[in-house]
Amino acid sequence: MKNYLLGFLCLPGLMFSQILTVSNGASIKIQNTASISLDGLTFTPSETYIIPDGSTVTLLTDAEEVNGNKSIARVYEASTALSSFTGTLVFAYADDDLNGIDKTKLVLETQSADGTWTAHSPTVKDATNNTLSYDFTALEFTKITASSEDASLTVEEIATTDFVKVYPNPTTDKLIIVSKSLQKSILYNVSGQSVLESNRNELNVSQLPTGIYVLHTTNSQNQLSTFKIIKK
Repeated sequence: MKNYLLGFLCLPGLMFSQILTVSNGASIKIQNTASISLDGLTFTPSETYIIPDGSTVTLLTDAEEVNGNKSIARVYEASTALSSFTGTLVFAYADDDLNGIDKTKLVLETQSADGTWTAHSPTVKDATNNTLSYDFTALEFTKITASSEDASLTVEEIATTDFVKVYPNPTTDKLIIVSKSLQKSILYNVSGQSVLESNRNELNVSQLPTGIYVLHTTNSQNQLSTFKIIKK
């Protein structure tokens, strides 16, 4: 029965975006002599790997976006974090998935349970057959996709040498941004909608409704700093 289930999951052209479902009380064990392919995402463990009960994996066709950087239009999402995978992962994509990205510059992107993206330069990059391969040690992920090495989803934390200060806060009319490097600023409302963008060190917020906002400032090295802003 297990062999039949894995074979079914490997069939191309599945009609539904949910490509793996493990029922509660069951699990899938992948021996280190085998592999499992989920509609273009292939796991070949170097040691036995178990996909736990209740897990689902869904194929999404909407690109991920972080600070204006977008992935390709192929994202695999796990309902709960799949962790401790050691072995080779092969990510296959179609030309239609590229979203304008140069395939020769693709890197793998994995998102951990805390929402952090990490870029991985492929061990093998095959632009002819449209695959990226990487040898992982103890991989944990909730999402897997690919992006350009020049526009990664990975956000580096602000170094202490690039301290960013924003004042006054609370504010009624303006925000002043103090930094050693030029910052791009995006202000979001509580619904996550962008309400103001600027490349200047002063933001005019006088026309915005009172309430709580989130300010993201990003420098040329894609380093992000986040502030809770109160508009009176």
